[in-house]
Amino acid sequence: MAQKSHTVSFVSLTNCFINLPLELCNFFHNQDQPPQNVVLELTWTDTVEKTQRKAYVGWTGGASKNSFRQPNLLEIDPQFANALKIAEGQQVFINLCNQAPFANSVSVEPVSVDDWEIVESRPQYLEEHIIRQLRVVYINEIVTLWIETTLVRLKIVEIQPKSVGTFARLNGESEIFVAPKPRLITNGFTKPEFKDLQTGEEKISHVYGLRVLPIEYLPSGQLQASGTNFCTVYVNSTDYLNLGFSTNKITRLSKVQFPPPAKDSPHQNKESEERTDSENGNNGPLVIYAKIIQSEAVVAGHVVVSESIREILEAEHFSIIRLAQPKINPVAISSLTLCAILSTNQTAPLKLVPNQSAGVTAEKTAFSSSLTSAFKDWAKELPQNSDIVLTNGMRILLPLPQGNTNVVVFFGPKKANIQHETRNAKSDLHDLYVIGDKNQLLKVKIEVGDNITPDSKSIKQPITISPPPVLAGVSDLTQRLRDYLRSNLARVPLRAALGVPVLGGLLFCGGHGSGKTSISKAVAHDLSRDKDTLAYTLVIKCTDAAEDRVSTIREKVQQWFDDAAWHAPSIILFDDLDRLIPAEVEHMDSFRFRQLAEIFFQIANKMQKRHRIAILATAQQQASVHSFLTTSHLLSEIAHLNPPTKILGALMSSGPTLAKNSVSKIDLLSIASNCEGYLAADLKALVERAIHEGAVRQMKEKSIEFIDEDDFRRAQKDFVPFSLRGVKLQSSDVSWSDIGGLEVTRKVLLETLEWPTKYAPIFANCPLRLRSGLLLYGFPGCGKTLLASAVAKECGLNFISVKGPELLNKYIGASEKSVRDLFERAQAAKPCVLFFDEFDSIAPKRGHDSTGVTDRVVNQMLTQMDGAEGLDGLFLSRPDLIDPALLRPGRLDKSLFCNMPSLEERIQILKALSRKMHLSEDVDLEVFAKKTQGYSGADLQAVLSNAHLEAIHETIDSEKNTQKNNTSNSDTSDLKFTMFQANTKTSKPSLTLAEKSLISQRLALIRKGFGPKIQKDKIETRVEEKKLSFIKNQHLENSLGNTRPSITPEEFRRLAEIYNEFITGRNGEMPSGISSHEIGQRSTLC
Repeated sequence: MAQKSHTVSFVSLTNCFINLPLELCNFFHNQDQPPQNVVLELTWTDTVEKTQRKAYVGWTGGASKNSFRQPNLLEIDPQFANALKIAEGQQVFINLCNQAPFANSVSVEPVSVDDWEIVESRPQYLEEHIIRQLRVVYINEIVTLWIETTLVRLKIVEIQPKSVGTFARLNGESEIFVAPKPRLITNGFTKPEFKDLQTGEEKISHVYGLRVLPIEYLPSGQLQASGTNFCTVYVNSTDYLNLGFSTNKITRLSKVQFPPPAKDSPHQNKESEERTDSENGNNGPLVIYAKIIQSEAVVAGHVVVSESIREILEAEHFSIIRLAQPKINPVAISSLTLCAILSTNQTAPLKLVPNQSAGVTAEKTAFSSSLTSAFKDWAKELPQNSDIVLTNGMRILLPLPQGNTNVVVFFGPKKANIQHETRNAKSDLHDLYVIGDKNQLLKVKIEVGDNITPDSKSIKQPITISPPPVLAGVSDLTQRLRDYLRSNLARVPLRAALGVPVLGGLLFCGGHGSGKTSISKAVAHDLSRDKDTLAYTLVIKCTDAAEDRVSTIREKVQQWFDDAAWHAPSIILFDDLDRLIPAEVEHMDSFRFRQLAEIFFQIANKMQKRHRIAILATAQQQASVHSFLTTSHLLSEIAHLNPPTKILGALMSSGPTLAKNSVSKIDLLSIASNCEGYLAADLKALVERAIHEGAVRQMKEKSIEFIDEDDFRRAQKDFVPFSLRGVKLQSSDVSWSDIGGLEVTRKVLLETLEWPTKYAPIFANCPLRLRSGLLLYGFPGCGKTLLASAVAKECGLNFISVKGPELLNKYIGASEKSVRDLFERAQAAKPCVLFFDEFDSIAPKRGHDSTGVTDRVVNQMLTQMDGAEGLDGLFLSRPDLIDPALLRPGRLDKSLFCNMPSLEERIQILKALSRKMHLSEDVDLEVFAKKTQGYSGADLQAVLSNAHLEAIHETIDSEKNTQKNNTSNSDTSDLKFTMFQANTKTSKPSLTLAEKSLISQRLALIRKGFGPKIQKDKIETRVEEKKLSFIKNQHLENSLGNTRPSITPEEFRRLAEIYNEFITGRNGEMPSGISSHEIGQRSTLC
């Protein structure tokens, strides 16, 4: 082949081959050269190093895409070209290598630890696919291989046999040996850094990276705010020995910065702790010197520092601090310069007043004197026989007249610290420390420098978890969550020895306001104090990122896991994960949700295999989170938080504004029994409302009792729990006493609906299965709907009433959706009773509807009733018309018959209905009960209502006649006019008829205006007895004569036969199940 330069173009090939120009492709095809036998030598000149480079590659068998427009174009994968150090647009020369031998074995080593972990996790995949991505190898080559979508880089170390020469080809018989490159378990490492200042010999500097523990971790009294603890750190004895301390017990502290993400790598590599301060420039970590003390209370690999050291280093809890032996010896000082740091909310102590230099000098002198005195008072409180370590530029907190102020301490006089504002500058001036005692510190000359204004970059706030709220009734659940997460993070060596895979995450489900977020934070708080875990917690509010683009969410998820990996072991709490990665929805494009689920799984699965990271996610329910996260076992454990039952007492006792003596006098069990279905947030709001009611009452009555049961009753009035907001519930004024007859039916309703709630502990220990549904049927007007109204008031359950036809809709799927929505409303309002009136209109026998709407409604109803946990009440008149599948056990267990009232029941009905009316003493209801044979309860109510209405009309007519007879005739008498003449000398003629008429009209208007007021005054001053309308025998007789039974004898006999057939008339003559083939016949699904 003739030497000819070619231009390199980057194309994503995901292999170590190249695409050749069309001219070379034709050449190899004409020579009958298969692609697997072609070995090409690429030579080019490195423009940066000005050296000649060479590489050996294979051919894909294809041509470059743009060969027609650019004949000399050579295509290569950008990752492979980066490994070969070939830039895009580079001019290269291609030579054909003949007689390329095959390699028997090739030894490679991963470029990084991450590459080794990826190769180790998928060796089978690499063995099967390496021959498809790599064909030609040579010594010291960096090859790029793709394990599915993850890139790894390997270096060719050795090729066997060595007689093959510089390069070789791979075939199916070639063996690949990968040298392991494990990650270092310990954080410490050694390297020669400096020479000893006294002996001049090379000294080994032990540098150790330890996690920062909260200050509360040590026992009380061991780390106090006073004393020398401001310059003391505590480590475990093992870490103390690894640091190599002998007599010198001073350590150099600096924060290890969080590594930024790598830009040129598909996976991010964790930077080594060897990064020095100078590598970060002005953003480098701050340095402080402190005493180091051994303490067995500190877990190995951790360090406990005082609050002042943590603030100086800007190190949050569970971050990494580098501990090393000092590079220099302590210095001797004769003076200190103090510079106050003024925060934005503090007023400067020095005021510049024009033309008043004397005032400025006086204020400056006073401030300097107070600052010097405060420093000396602080030094006097230090222990007598204890070393004090001060670092040049460290901050201490001093009490000044303006308040507690941070003061920076600089070594030397003021002139030597002109540039002290550049605290973070790269200078050896600040890497100084002094060791002294209390007496030496008091003898040092103190000078006051200029005040320091804080930088725009504020001190990073520590990432801590606030103390969780005290919640009762969830101790078993929190213990389960703690045990699962502890087993996920702790005992890693044991799990590795047994070969147990990494456990999946935990999905915590609960409704809004149920307290799942508070419980999750409480569990994470406990694990951050557990010696077996010491977990760092990262709380993510998924709602904040739910509307971001997919690429932005990918970057955020990677950043979250990188943060957790840096502070590992860690717990990532994804609050409301269902808002970020919801489940796929029908009739909607769910590609975004599927893509987010795959991205989340890919990143989380990769990071959990490499680092000790546990995932704790919260959601409303398991079905609201994308199913891919649970089926892939990324979230393998599911925990549910049910509504609390008796945690009101614990919430009250933990309230900061509640007195303990008030709680002891309140029947909490009685109050909690009225809070069935309340969530934790509802109970908290109820307690706050009760406290407010008690405070208002105490101010009005000047009472000693802070809160009582009446305050809770007033607080619960008009209070709607969170789960019931938006749910339309029915209320009724009908009680059991308003219903006459139906004794057996009322007894069954009490046993089914009221007793399980009223006597919950007894039923909880009872092995009997409770009824899940009731069917009430009977003659029209016999009290079915009235019973439902009484249930809504007497049983203490939430009550939802539905008319049958309300659920029907002409659009396909709308009726079934109405049924689902109805049961979801009932599920949210548990404990709840669903009342279906005229149920036979929406659930007839399947096959009797020409449109098929009711058939689908019945099917949906069967599905919902099989999974319903509440109680369903169905009330209808024709039980033979509903689908038989609804009457099977587990759906409608009990059928109750509401028969026509007997004589005794009619007497009870009349007494119950007349309880709110006024009957004459001579009225005998038993006589009228005998006359109403065949009347239903509704007919009896109509009889009494008509009689009552007739009595009211009679009373009204009597009052009108009395008022008419008592009306005075003076109002209609003629007016008499009398003329009063003040001047007798002049006489005025008498009034004309027109003038008298005009005056009469004006007087009538005046009287009309004052008439209502006069009449009102007369009514207020006159007390009249209120007249009642009494129902007499004559009224009942008249009403009975005008009222007829609503059910005719023929209709009664027809319904009685239907009910009798439904109850006892079923025989063995059942249909064969084969539908009729006659024209016009309907088929029924039995």
